[in-house]
Amino acid sequence: LYKILGAETHFLGDGIRRAYEAKFSKPPQYAFSNEALISRRQILQAACETLADPASRREYNQSLVDDSILTEIPFDKVPGALCVLQEAGETELVLRIGGGLLRERLPKMFKQDVVLAMALAYVDVSRDAMALSPPDFIVACEMLERALKLLQEEGASSLAPDLQTQIDETLEEITPRCVLELLALPLDDERREEGLQGVRNILWAVGGGGAAAIAGSFTREDFMNEAFLHMKAAEQVELFVATPSNIPAESFEAYGVALALVAQAFVGKKPHLIQDADNLFHQLQQTKVEVDFALERGLCALLVGELDQCRSWLGLDSDSSPYRNPSIIDFIMENALPGLCKLLETWLVFPRFRDTKETNFKLGDYYDDPTVLRYLERLESPLAAAAAIAKIGAVQASVIKALKRVFPASVKIMCAGVAIGLITLAGLKILPPKMSAMVAEALVRKWQYIKSQAFGPDHCLGRLQEVLDGEMLKIWTDRAAEIAELGWSYDYNLEDLNIDSVTISQNGRRAVVETTLKESTPQHATSTYTTRYEMSGWKIIEGA
Repeated sequence: LYKILGAETHFLGDGIRRAYEAKFSKPPQYAFSNEALISRRQILQAACETLADPASRREYNQSLVDDSILTEIPFDKVPGALCVLQEAGETELVLRIGGGLLRERLPKMFKQDVVLAMALAYVDVSRDAMALSPPDFIVACEMLERALKLLQEEGASSLAPDLQTQIDETLEEITPRCVLELLALPLDDERREEGLQGVRNILWAVGGGGAAAIAGSFTREDFMNEAFLHMKAAEQVELFVATPSNIPAESFEAYGVALALVAQAFVGKKPHLIQDADNLFHQLQQTKVEVDFALERGLCALLVGELDQCRSWLGLDSDSSPYRNPSIIDFIMENALPGLCKLLETWLVFPRFRDTKETNFKLGDYYDDPTVLRYLERLESPLAAAAAIAKIGAVQASVIKALKRVFPASVKIMCAGVAIGLITLAGLKILPPKMSAMVAEALVRKWQYIKSQAFGPDHCLGRLQEVLDGEMLKIWTDRAAEIAELGWSYDYNLEDLNIDSVTISQNGRRAVVETTLKESTPQHATSTYTTRYEMSGWKIIEGA
């Protein structure tokens, strides 16, 4: 009773009555029914009478000591009682009683009062979560979402519209913080997926421009840089690939994805991803920002054993090279090839990503891998470089400090995630696509889809020419036509696809792609097989 009146246990009778008058004179902010407000007044009045009378107050105080309080509330007074309890901060009790009531068939006005009391209790819990140090934005968002859902589904569209607007505005303000908290959860926590979806929603809603404002006092650049700190390398790449073309990547985002591809290539022993990373660095060069990315491109070349390209990008062969950095030259020349390898090993970007920042790596782990060596052999790369690199151990802390002095701009970008500039990559979207693992995967997936259409019940043979050419087109068109003529059909379902390697010809016009596919049909069990495709003009001209 003291709590619902807002009174202290030491208040005298006059103090109790003043507390009652203050509470009664300040009705609830949101529109409870007249019946609920009358019940609220009656409950407050009964509490005042009990505590203002010395005899009844002694009896009540003794029941507090004995823990024997039992107060019966008539059923029609329950909405008023929930209103009083919510005002007194008894959120758990309001939610427990209200949740039980909503499982019953209730009169419309009675139900709306219960819903409103529960929604306000959820808002109170949310407010308490945000008052913590540090704030718990995940709980705050969850409680507000429950309140809004309750008002919209269990209440009515016109129930407490001001409260619904307030909840919407608060959610918009704190959602970016909630998304970042979700991303920061342990990697095996399923709720992180909500955070990843939240990043996509926010990025796609705000659109272009690194300085574009996001709720919660974030710019797009601030938010994405903080989100990247909590994301795995693969998650950054997936976000980049999934983002619609009408929302061009900012340069700092593209740079981060390029580094993520390098990390994936090294950890997963997938050297073909280095080409994807180099393509992004090349595109960034075309934006003409103040960083030339020669270091990044040179070290990408070294990762695929292309020593000549590496030396060219680092300006080792020409005193007049625009990419020549005297500090880098001195460092490399002092240590010869091991110096170049130490440069590479220090540059590798594992600390930037959550799933690789604890990785204890050596270049030998990469170059000794059979998959990497086979890839380098197909490229006819100088394997002497790989053999030399394999002998290099972990880089000491003193070398890292030295390299920070040697190339501070790149270390700053790599370690701190500093934006390279606000120039967007809108112009890059219209460039003809270069062959890469991502382009190859998209082409193979398109082929599998069109194949399922050609051999399915609709027999859509016309689309085969979109993805096939030459003898490959003739063979599969004849097969599909024969199946259609016989009145047969096959259902192909692609369950999984992995690009094992991409080898591009020297003139860049042809490519050989090795891929592992897992597909199923109703007629046969699921099968996994590895196949090889030859591509030209980015159509498949040979394969299965």
